[in-house]
Amino acid sequence: MTASPITPAGTAAGRPSGILISALRRRGQERFSGTLRLDGNPGGTVTMRDGRIVAAATPAAPGPESLLLRSGRIAEPEWSRAFAAAAPAGRLPDELVERGLLGEVGVEVLARTAVVDALFAMALTGVRTCTVEPADAGTPGPLVPVEPGLDTDRLVREITRRLEVADGWRVLDLTVRSRPRVVRAEPDQIVDPARREVLGRVNGRRTPRDIAFTLGRGLFPVMSDLATLVQDGFVSLTEPPSPPPTPPEHPVAPPEHPVAPPARPERLDSSRLPRRYRNGGASSF
Repeated sequence: MTASPITPAGTAAGRPSGILISALRRRGQERFSGTLRLDGNPGGTVTMRDGRIVAAATPAAPGPESLLLRSGRIAEPEWSRAFAAAAPAGRLPDELVERGLLGEVGVEVLARTAVVDALFAMALTGVRTCTVEPADAGTPGPLVPVEPGLDTDRLVREITRRLEVADGWRVLDLTVRSRPRVVRAEPDQIVDPARREVLGRVNGRRTPRDIAFTLGRGLFPVMSDLATLVQDGFVSLTEPPSPPPTPPEHPVAPPEHPVAPPARPERLDSSRLPRRYRNGGASSF
């Protein structure tokens, strides 16, 4: 199997999201089936079938497993049993429904949410290159695919819309690498329960990506809630000012009468010494 690199085309290539969007449009028009491997920070993968997107994954955003387990919608033992029974055969969604862990609509919503959020995260963090790998019968498919797949043009429009929203966060200094801290710990004043959850995970060390994984929520909604919390004065994205240096407990007072440095010894004129002490004390015979 050979992999071919994609050369970005158009003005979109000049933006961090340009390579990703160009690749999706091009492979959608070609009715491509296979995997797009995106190199970025951190990059990710997109799985396509007949030009439609069936899955997307990136370390920058929670996938289906994290969305289910971290949110508490499914307990980890239940997920493990369903995974062990169905994942090797590629029928995990059916197993989740048969066990009553999710409904058919719930599986569809989960898969779509993971795809759109992963694409947004990759577009936001930037993609440097894209490598195409055509479908191989021996390659296992995604765990929870979108059936029958999502239209590429519609997804590109949604990603573009979310990126435009993210552009507005720049005035707040909100990025994927921000480490927000709490300045008003008054969750009772926040009406939205999801926003209260986000505030409860802010500690000055976690990034928006960390909070998304902790809560089992998408990166985009978490960053949207953080932007609102900043605007409402609950969260700050700037570092607190450094406190002034603490003076010593027992300062040493300067001496009342400064001591003058010792005077330099007067240079000895050897010409005034007797002859026998000249020339370093050597005697002449």
